[in-house]
Amino acid sequence: MRAVVIAGGRATDQGWQRWVRAGDWIIGADGGAARALAWGLVPDLVIGDMDSLPETARSSLESEGCRFIQHPRAKDETDLELALQFAVKQGAREIVVLGALGGRLDHTLANVLLLALPAFAGVPIRIAEGGQQAILARGGEAIGLEGDPGDLVSLLPLGGDARGVSTEGLVWALHGDTLRFGSSRGVSNEMAGGKARIEVGEGMLLVVHAPSSIG
Repeated sequence: MRAVVIAGGRATDQGWQRWVRAGDWIIGADGGAARALAWGLVPDLVIGDMDSLPETARSSLESEGCRFIQHPRAKDETDLELALQFAVKQGAREIVVLGALGGRLDHTLANVLLLALPAFAGVPIRIAEGGQQAILARGGEAIGLEGDPGDLVSLLPLGGDARGVSTEGLVWALHGDTLRFGSSRGVSNEMAGGKARIEVGEGMLLVVHAPSSIG
C-alpha cells in the first residue's frame, strides 16, 4: 500500500500532481485535509486534533464519507507524526508527504526530522514539494534517484556523522567517505546523468534532490 499524507504547512501547491497516483491511500493531517480538497482530492482519512481544519471543509469531508480520528489538542506528537504513525501501523510500504514545508521554521525542521524516527525504519518516506524531494538513507541502505543532468543533490548527515558514503552518477563522487554532522560538504552536488545512487554505511543521511532551476 502506498500512502500520501498531506500536511498543513505553507508549502507551494505547485507540482503536487506528480506525486499522487491512482489507488493511493490519501491521509489528511488535520488542516492538510483542506488542502487536499482544494486540489480536488478527497482524503480517505483525517487524523489530528482538528484545530486547523475549517468547519466548512470538515462538513464537506463528512458528506463524502471521510473517516476522522481525532486526538486531544494536548498531545506529545504533531498531527503529521500521528498520521505517519498510523500509516506505518496500517502497513504502508511507501509514504509521500506533501504540504510539510514552508511557514514556521520549527514546524518545517520538525517535519523533516520525523524521517529519522526509529519507528519509521524500513518504510521509505519522502517529503516532496513541487520538483523537490527529501528522503532518508540509514546505515546499510542505498537510494536511487532519477532526474536530469545538472539536478541538485545535497547529502546532509543527521544525528551524527554519516560514514561509508559512496555515490554513483554524481559529478563529485564519494567513495566510502565520511560526511561530518553539521558540515556543508555534501551540499549542492549535481547529477551527471539521468540516474544516481547514494549509499551510506553507518549513520543517517538526508538526501535532497531538486531540479537545477531551483538553484
